[in-house]
Amino acid sequence: MFIAASIAFDPGRAPTGDEGPLLAAAHRLLHGTYAAAGTTNPVQFLWHGPGLPAFLAPLLALGLPLSELRLTSPLLMFIAVMLFYRLLRLRLSRRSALIGAYALGLYAPGYYVLGTVAKEPLALVLSVGALYGTARYVNGGRRRHAGLGGLSLAALVMTRVEYGWVIAIILVAGVLWWLYTASRHSPASERARIARRWVTVYALAMLACVPWLAYTYALTGHMFYWGNSGGLSLYWMSSPSPSQLGQWHSPATVFVDPALAAYRPLFWHLTTLSPLRSDLALQHLAIVHALAHPAKYALNVLANVGRTFLGFPFSFTLPAAVIAALVLINGALLVAVVISAAAVLRRRTPLPPESTPFLLFGLVGLAVHLLPTSEPRMVIPLMPVPIWLIGQALSSRVAALGTAKDAAARVVLAPLAGRWGLPVGAMRAFARGVHAAAWSGGPLRRRFAGEARAGRRLPARAQAARERAR
Repeated sequence: MFIAASIAFDPGRAPTGDEGPLLAAAHRLLHGTYAAAGTTNPVQFLWHGPGLPAFLAPLLALGLPLSELRLTSPLLMFIAVMLFYRLLRLRLSRRSALIGAYALGLYAPGYYVLGTVAKEPLALVLSVGALYGTARYVNGGRRRHAGLGGLSLAALVMTRVEYGWVIAIILVAGVLWWLYTASRHSPASERARIARRWVTVYALAMLACVPWLAYTYALTGHMFYWGNSGGLSLYWMSSPSPSQLGQWHSPATVFVDPALAAYRPLFWHLTTLSPLRSDLALQHLAIVHALAHPAKYALNVLANVGRTFLGFPFSFTLPAAVIAALVLINGALLVAVVISAAAVLRRRTPLPPESTPFLLFGLVGLAVHLLPTSEPRMVIPLMPVPIWLIGQALSSRVAALGTAKDAAARVVLAPLAGRWGLPVGAMRAFARGVHAAAWSGGPLRRRFAGEARAGRRLPARAQAARERAR
């Protein structure tokens, strides 16, 4: 299905969107460098992380054409779905995990990136891998799972550099939570142990990002500099103009779109600056605009939520079918998340230990994407978190129903247990065996079940089972 969608959405032989810059970065990696030296083009500097170019570089070395490179997107999406199934199977039944995996695989906005070489499919694989490694390490404590979670997070940052801020924020919050739990309970308590483990995963991720941060520091002289693409996104999000609601525009669009003519003097000036100075100047302007016009910035953020999940408002109009699909799918997902969260809170059923880092990853990741300009494709790596939460809520409901059925069984079987001198648990097990035998089709088993229901003397095998139960 992914391959069919990729072929259907193929834009043609020429590179489109980010394909050109990503392939150029992969070629530079093959020649032992990454950022183009002395360039004034921001896209050739640190605009993209090295994750996807490093993935594409061996394929380019083999001489694969663009049409075959584009098939990596459906392949990665399929791997992400299979890995997500493994993640769900840690807590859910096979059927529930299969439904959750299909929900991720059929998430329609994810098909937006199929047909091209894009970062989101690889980011989705790494996101699910990070969640899986975190869950296994939090519950099992094996170092290899900590390594899987930490390295997956670091690779996710190399693929989409904004996740560097996600890791940093969660790491700080995790350390504070770990210290709080250790001081309130004890360092050896269950809560402190769980917090220490998922903080370890994020610490490993940050440690694995040090080579990239050292590289950017060598080029820019700035500590903790992830890339130079954030300034432009922050600038457009903070625009105080009534005609702008935070939509991203490339500098090339500014010079050809009459509606953006008022911004041309600024962008003409930015073309004379280096990519680093241009990015820092845009960041400064974004902070000034947001502080001077907080209400307008809040309106732009609200519009950004609509663009990300509903497909509007853009300066252009998406097809009605696309908007309807986004509204239907993301609306249904939101309703399901709200109902699931309310059900968990109402029943006060504790979520698994890995729920805290999972929810932090989803919430912080969403905030990092909504404060600058965003698009529907950018939140694809976060989609496993709400689907996982829905699955946990449904499994808790099934468990609650099973508890209610067990209570009813105890009420019904208690008189018989007192009469025969058997524990209620043994009677429940015996009743299940009788039920299974009655439907198995064998005449002796049908007779055995009939005698048991009629209250006659039990066969010798049942008598022996009763003695063992005693």
